[in-house]
Amino acid sequence: MELRILSLNFLFYSLSGFWRPVQWTSKLSKTLYGVFTFISGYLTFYMFVTHFMYIIFVVETLNDLASCCFHILAIVNLISKELTVVTRRNRLINLIEMLQEDPCKPCDKEETDIQLKYDYMIRSYSMPYIIICSMSMMNCWIGGVLFMLEGQIPYGLAWVPWDCSSFFIFFLTSIQVMLGTFLAIFVNIATETSILGFCLQICARFEILKYRLQKMINHNEWENISSFTNKTSRLAKHVSHHLYIIRLAEMINDIFDHVIFFQFSTSILILCSTLYHLSLNSVLLDVLVLSAFTVCIFLQIFFYCWGANEVMLKSVEFGKDIYDLNWILMTNSERKDLLIIMKRSAKPIKFSSSFLITLSLESYTNLMKASFSAFNLMQQL
Repeated sequence: MELRILSLNFLFYSLSGFWRPVQWTSKLSKTLYGVFTFISGYLTFYMFVTHFMYIIFVVETLNDLASCCFHILAIVNLISKELTVVTRRNRLINLIEMLQEDPCKPCDKEETDIQLKYDYMIRSYSMPYIIICSMSMMNCWIGGVLFMLEGQIPYGLAWVPWDCSSFFIFFLTSIQVMLGTFLAIFVNIATETSILGFCLQICARFEILKYRLQKMINHNEWENISSFTNKTSRLAKHVSHHLYIIRLAEMINDIFDHVIFFQFSTSILILCSTLYHLSLNSVLLDVLVLSAFTVCIFLQIFFYCWGANEVMLKSVEFGKDIYDLNWILMTNSERKDLLIIMKRSAKPIKFSSSFLITLSLESYTNLMKASFSAFNLMQQL
């Protein structure tokens, strides 16, 4: 299978070690990439254990706990993203194949232009996040080197049970922390931009279906069909296409439901603890690193909510587009079929995880309010 959509997004998954390119089918390539995946998984586990041990053996006050808990929560989110892309690889491949094949595949120049427009949107919206994450990676690299020059394990939030007085042991311990941080940035870039990309791909499918229905009516294709049965069959193809798009949206939600749950469940604590730590810190380098980290967290949640909100609006708008069609050219049976589409479109497509979390711009606003409320409460303690 050739990856014609979201290739840039899945490239970051491949660079992180959790997505073997689909075209790598030889036994050697599978084995080598499997070793790469194991190393990446080890680095994530290493970060989690060292941070957790730091909380147990080093942290003594509530302020210290608030200052470092965002790291362990971010790692929990990272683990959920890595497990999702590894354990649900086949479902992701199936989803991509469905988006690239009939009836979703563009059939003429106009449909190709619609697809290219949304592909460009995905890249345009992804690049600012990639640039900010790259700046954060650069800050982490500089900060890590400065920590090492001072004889400390990078970022000062890791505890290890062995003696780091030897330069080789100290360097090996420190470089694992830094590599694990870079790995986390790659996984976050891939996940956030992929979820946004899948949402916009659904929007593109709605626009293509709208174009096909308008083309059918504007070109008077109904008059060129000889039998009622053929008319019904022609419209039924588009009704099935609409249900197919809804099924694709449900598949995206099912694949990433755990990611959505963990991201939203921990975002309030991550944001308020990061802001709290930022308000207490006066070191310029730490302020830069934490500021970049905070902006990335804001963008992570915004990507989820904005992409899901666009799908929700597009699914409802499609019902209005059906209403604006020229119904005079259709038989009563065909009008009833379009009424079925309108009835289904009245129920918007929503991305959610459990009954508590529904992605939308409204939920994003509520999350921001809750985060700053928790931050103000922590300042008063």
